[in-house]
Amino acid sequence: MSHLETRKSLIVKLKDEHNDSAWRDFVCTYEGFLIRLVRRYGVPERHVPDVTQQILLAIAQSVEGWTDDGQPGSFRRWLATVSRNIVVRFMKRERKHIGGVGGSDLLTALQTAEAPPDQELIHRYEHELIVWVAEQVRHEFLESSWQAFWLTVIEGKPVEAVSKELNVSSGSIYMSRSRIMSRIRKKILDLNNP
Repeated sequence: MSHLETRKSLIVKLKDEHNDSAWRDFVCTYEGFLIRLVRRYGVPERHVPDVTQQILLAIAQSVEGWTDDGQPGSFRRWLATVSRNIVVRFMKRERKHIGGVGGSDLLTALQTAEAPPDQELIHRYEHELIVWVAEQVRHEFLESSWQAFWLTVIEGKPVEAVSKELNVSSGSIYMSRSRIMSRIRKKILDLNNP
């Protein structure tokens, strides 16, 4: 099998979102490929890790829908399509943020703006909720995935530092964070909608 082909057994295992070893395998195999794609699409370097994480999350959420078209490189073409769609959405969002309001329009907007809620209080509440729910779902994940999530999301350590500390790739950390945060969001939704 050439390095461009994908083991079908790995793809089948990816469809089980709790199969950490398959996801680790996938990230080790494809992280470089995805980063190169993101760069080739023209994403600014400072956004490459975030966009790559968004792609990994999109893959995790949609890999069940992938079907082999019988042609060589079918899975990589699918990955490229998913990646392109995420990059296009990212670029559209970025363009919206480039424009701005100035002059009298800015002054009017500032004068009519309502006082914002206490953002610090909201942030602390959301953080505490995430910590509490995270503890509720901790048993569903491997300890290595959990540590990567906890150190980067809860303790706020840089991904690069945690990558070295745990001796895992940055992509693996992003995947762990995405999967655990996805589970936390679902749990929070379940709590809010009994």
